[in-house]
Order: sequence, then C-alpha cells, then structure tokens
Amino acid sequence: MKKWKKRNELPVLAKLDISIDIEKLREELKTFEAGKTWDGLGYDYAFMCETHTKLPKMFFNEEELSQVDCITELDWEKASYQQLSLVEFDESFDLSQRTEKSNTAWDKRIAKGKPEADERWYRKMKNDVPEYMREVYNLFPGAHRSRFARLAPKSDIKPHIDYDTQYGIRLHIAIDTNESCFNGGFDKDGNEIKYHIPADGSVWFINPGYKHYAVNEGDTPRNHLIISIDSQEVLEKYLKDTVYD
Repeated sequence: MKKWKKRNELPVLAKLDISIDIEKLREELKTFEAGKTWDGLGYDYAFMCETHTKLPKMFFNEEELSQVDCITELDWEKASYQQLSLVEFDESFDLSQRTEKSNTAWDKRIAKGKPEADERWYRKMKNDVPEYMREVYNLFPGAHRSRFARLAPKSDIKPHIDYDTQYGIRLHIAIDTNESCFNGGFDKDGNEIKYHIPADGSVWFINPGYKHYAVNEGDTPRNHLIISIDSQEVLEKYLKDTVYD
C-alpha cells in the first residue's frame, strides 16, 4: 500500500500539469447556482458546531458570534466567505474499502469518530450537478467535498491549517477572479509564498497542512472550485517539479 507524503514533503502551493475548460465550467455555474443559496461550509452543521468550533471565527466578527449559541444560527448569506456544494453526505461510503489509506491518527483527530463531521463522507453527487462539472469531479480519484467558494470583495480568509496531507489534499480552480486576489501560505521555515491564481483553466494544489490564507483586495467577488481528495494519486500524476510555472 502506498505511503502518503506528509505536508513537509510537498510544496505550499503548486500548479498541476492539467487544465480544464474554464468557460464551460463558468457557464454551468450560472445554471447550477440559479435559485440556490450560497451558505456556510457544506457540512452537517450540528456536528460542525461540536467538532469544528473555531471555523466561524474566520468568517464572522465577535459581535455576530456572541448573538448565537451555535453556528447553525449564523446568517451565512451575509458572510464574506460562502460556499455552494456539489455533493452531499453519502451513507454508503466505507473508509475501509479505499485502496489508499490515510494516516489513522489524523482520521481520529479530524472527525473524532463522527462520519457527519468527516468531509470524506461528503461525496454523493447532487442530482442537478451539470454534466461538465461531473466530468471535472471525476478527473480526480478520491474526490469528495467539492464546492464553489466565493470570497467577497475587500475581504480575506485568515491564516489557518486545515489538516495534514496524510488525511487529504485540496485543489483550487479559479472561476472568476481579479488581479487583486491572492492565495498564500508559509513553509516549514516560515517563508511566505503568495500567488495569484488566474481563471485560465489551471488547477492548483494548496497544501492544507501548512498555514495558508486567501485575500480579495479587489472590487469583484472571487469564485473558486475547491475539490477535496483523499488520495495523492493526482499529485503523482500531475505535480510539476517547479511550483509556479
């Protein structure tokens, strides 16, 4: 069985040697989002409230948080960071059947034994997901919690760590952006890497195990498709030697 690479064995940020049809994806998003509400994190909120309590602090101020008892009561429509999920909880999923096994210590640390709080269980494609979105999703073995993420103008996502790459990895595809949008992170020595991800069909790996952030200093929203993956096969196949070119 393959041994997964740890976070310090992978770059902070890297462009993969694969591209998608960004115009087709952008047009399908217009159809897919019609009549829908962009909301929070695409999880079962009750379990999120219990197991991931620090997350709302990234998107709401102290006054807003003090007015509610649980994140289920927060008005995510007013948040600076919103998501629109392509998938939902899959009761039939079985972690033990995977051909690649992630680090069990991280399995327990992240989900705490609760499937509803484990993003890897969110992999059942919603019925109304358009055809090309499905094609993109299926390009990446192990894809699960996949969603469009919107970062409002003049806002940011504070530096944070999601989880080690032995638990999973994440890919970003910019759908709509502006020149004042940046993703950044810090390597093991504390060096900052900051880069603009263009909406040109390129696919980017962002290391969830290092402290990373996003900022939109422009006047228009930034929309990314974020695909979580519980496999490193995509990195073996598409990760370049150079980080940015």
